[in-house]
Amino acid sequence: MACSTHRFSMWWHILNGCAVLMFFLPLAVSANDATSSMTLSSSCPSSSPANTTEWSRADILDLILSSDVEKTDPFLAQTVAELKRRGAHRCWHKHSSFLNHLTSVHQILKLWLPGSNGDVIARVGLLHSAYSNSYVNLALFNPNDFSERERVRDLIGVEAEKVVYLFCVIDRQTIVVDTLLKNGVIPAEGLDVPHIRDKTKTVHLDAEMLWLLVVFTMADISDQYFGWWEDLFGGSMQGFGGSSLKNDAGPDPNALWPGLSRPGLWVSHVSELGAVARSYNANSHTLPPVFDNCTRVLLLEHENEARNLYWQVITDTVSSDETIIEVLQQCIRLNPWVFEPRIMLAQKLLQANMFEEAQAEAERALELEELWGFPWDKRLGFEAWVAWTRVLHQRAEEKLPWPKSSWEVINFGLVK
Repeated sequence: MACSTHRFSMWWHILNGCAVLMFFLPLAVSANDATSSMTLSSSCPSSSPANTTEWSRADILDLILSSDVEKTDPFLAQTVAELKRRGAHRCWHKHSSFLNHLTSVHQILKLWLPGSNGDVIARVGLLHSAYSNSYVNLALFNPNDFSERERVRDLIGVEAEKVVYLFCVIDRQTIVVDTLLKNGVIPAEGLDVPHIRDKTKTVHLDAEMLWLLVVFTMADISDQYFGWWEDLFGGSMQGFGGSSLKNDAGPDPNALWPGLSRPGLWVSHVSELGAVARSYNANSHTLPPVFDNCTRVLLLEHENEARNLYWQVITDTVSSDETIIEVLQQCIRLNPWVFEPRIMLAQKLLQANMFEEAQAEAERALELEELWGFPWDKRLGFEAWVAWTRVLHQRAEEKLPWPKSSWEVINFGLVK
């Protein structure tokens, strides 16, 4: 018996070391760059390869798992090679390296928006901070050097480069959190916003661009946010704005990285952004599949309570197996959108020989894994969570009793 391809695939991460490559540059702007009215498509400059294949979400996940993700986007291999040449794999970024963050955001957006529009959006994600921006001062390309901008256009295409550049000359916090999230809607007429590098200029962002910015922000936050942020800033989402919970200790710039690495309280915030994205031509756009295609919003209070219940189980502060099952079930009722509590619950149900219930939880976990493509609990990589879920699902499906020997558990791994 050997591992076979399962329709719920694993997400591949590029993990590298960390060093520093930082410089902050004022950005010049041309008249053509001071507006963002454009229609997103997958069109490419004539010198670049075209992507004509429509990939399903399951296809993309399987290609990521097999390290063949470049097949989904002909721009990817050359762009990743250039990022490595410029040292992105040596730069620290929140919970991993800068290269890992860039490629992860690209993969999330490809997974969420697998159609043709997703190509350009994913390429934006791949180089979204490469010119530096209002959040970070990591610049791998000099936006004031024409040849550097030409190089980026060659790598990801003209349309994607234009968006990357725009994202680096606007205050994303003011636009996304203080305006769009606060009002709960993307204005049909768009927004005129200050150019953060040239106070004499304004930038017009049409509704399409604002929609892209919101969806990109959903992926950007989801990939990088974990519990250490709350230790550092003194509460949930304090570094991003929006709805938040403050802790009693307050901000702590001395917080040891990575801390306990418990899941961060970002899911509610991203669900609210999803509702904003849905406000713009919902019927004509493919929306991220999470939160029932952005139709549901998770209350922050429910997320916080669910996270605390989950962490009680993780840290062995819940004693009996029966109580653990009840705690995890309550956690899932409060926050049904993440898969890790269901994985824990499936294992406990298996150990109680409750095979049908365990199979149902494992199946739902696999479905959620396919929708997200990355973990809420970032202590382990996504591929490890999926592999373990598949083991549990198979044992539940075949009604195999839980082993009595630890050696039998450690030898799990072969999945039909």
